[in-house]
Amino acid sequence: MMNNDNNLFITLEGIDGCGKTTAGYEIKSRLEKRGISVFYTMEPTDDPLGMFIKKYILGNSEKVNDNYNYKDNKIEAPDVDAAKVQDDNDKKNNLLHEYINNLDEISYKLICLFLFSSDRAAHLSSIKNKIKDYDIVICDRFTDSTFAYQSFDKIADKAKIDKAKEFILKVNDFILDINDIKIDKTYLLDIDPKIAGERISKKDAKSLFDIQSIDVFSKIRENYIYLYERYKNRIELINASQTTDKIVSEILSNIDSLLL
Repeated sequence: MMNNDNNLFITLEGIDGCGKTTAGYEIKSRLEKRGISVFYTMEPTDDPLGMFIKKYILGNSEKVNDNYNYKDNKIEAPDVDAAKVQDDNDKKNNLLHEYINNLDEISYKLICLFLFSSDRAAHLSSIKNKIKDYDIVICDRFTDSTFAYQSFDKIADKAKIDKAKEFILKVNDFILDINDIKIDKTYLLDIDPKIAGERISKKDAKSLFDIQSIDVFSKIRENYIYLYERYKNRIELINASQTTDKIVSEILSNIDSLLL
């Protein structure tokens, strides 16, 4: 399974507050200055499923635009009063969110897993085309985030946790395999959860994951380290406590080796 010619598909991962998005945009900027075409994308997406996840699952406090109609992947102005559409959509989505939130832990986790995976399945249609058109496609959060954040760590039965984690990995692999796409390299920006928490506290807009405890972030980090140990050929561990310039320089050096 190969991506188009020598074009690269790269993912950026790490706990909230690790600085991956800041680094990601800087990487894009520096590569483009060298004449390398870069498409930068992220998950959850800004497509309908991703918008629902960001607003009703993650509880992102940033403004999300719900006033759209999709036709041929283009946003069109609504045919009826936008305020009424917004109100109706909010009521329906709030009811759905309330329903999901009141389910037991296992059911909730399963629904979140499939919501994120469904958003990704739709996203891959776009990514496949971009890999053909651009030298490098960079995705801010991808399959590894689903494993790190959606693992069933609160379940008391460790055997069930292990089964759930293997299932998530199989779902991730299946979505990639069925689309004939591989991740060429993942850069995992690793940082002490306490430092990440200090950075997050300075943010104006916070999501549900931003306000989690240090213990939760520590568990998410453990999941990421597990992936690093398991997929060392794909995942590069980056010390995210460094300056952005050092992080970017280290990643660009590694990307250069892939472009040879």
